[in-house]
Amino acid sequence: MLTGYRVLGFDLETTGFNPRSERIVEYALIGSDCDGSHIHLQSLVYPGKRIPEQATRVHGITNSDVRESGEFARHISEITKLMDDAVIVGHNVVRFDWSFLEMECVRAGVETPKPRAIIDTLVLAKRLRIPGRHTLGHLCTRFGIGLDNAHRASADAGATLLLLWEMMRANPRWFRGSLDDLQDSLSGSKRDDTLGPGLVDLEPIPGTGGNLRESENGVVIAFGKHKGRTLQELKNIDQRYLNWLFSPSSPIPQAISNQLREDILD
Repeated sequence: MLTGYRVLGFDLETTGFNPRSERIVEYALIGSDCDGSHIHLQSLVYPGKRIPEQATRVHGITNSDVRESGEFARHISEITKLMDDAVIVGHNVVRFDWSFLEMECVRAGVETPKPRAIIDTLVLAKRLRIPGRHTLGHLCTRFGIGLDNAHRASADAGATLLLLWEMMRANPRWFRGSLDDLQDSLSGSKRDDTLGPGLVDLEPIPGTGGNLRESENGVVIAFGKHKGRTLQELKNIDQRYLNWLFSPSSPIPQAISNQLREDILD
């Protein structure tokens, strides 16, 4: 899906959370160019205001660190050169990082970079229904990705890019379409998602009429409100529905339900 594109992990550190009143203090773009060559662009930025102590406690960047770093307007041309027509990968990038970038471009009187696509791994984790918390730290732990020096732009940008690779490797069936298909799925504008299990491609469990199917992650429900979820997921998020699924009133034959109940309890 990403072959032939410049793919860059992107992260910002800021003075606060509101892009209208707060400013960027560090940015990083880490990844590879179309030819596979490595890209690593990282810099501190002078925000034009004092960095609050609570922000410094998060990312460790102080006022003295950024004093000679130059305001954002001095950095934007290099950022734009890399971002234009690239695939940008970030965690919560749509709501946070990109909002800050857009506002800084407005202040500098320049156009916002125009990437080929933006992949938000927070949105992706939700769309893939990955269990547990969806913070970058928790997802990195789940996929075995080291996150040393967390909350610095270069560390978070690199970890986010690795997180995307691990998500794709763990769920290859879910990335069968084009980059445009992925963008449509993440934005919610594509009803026939390429994300989530391709149920028609999964082997039905005999005797269930196709309502239950086998996947590499376990038994998948192919009907109802939890369509696309595994039984193991239901055990964690909706035990009541799971109890109904194993009951005589569900469309699953009782002999099969009994066996699946034993497997889940084990």
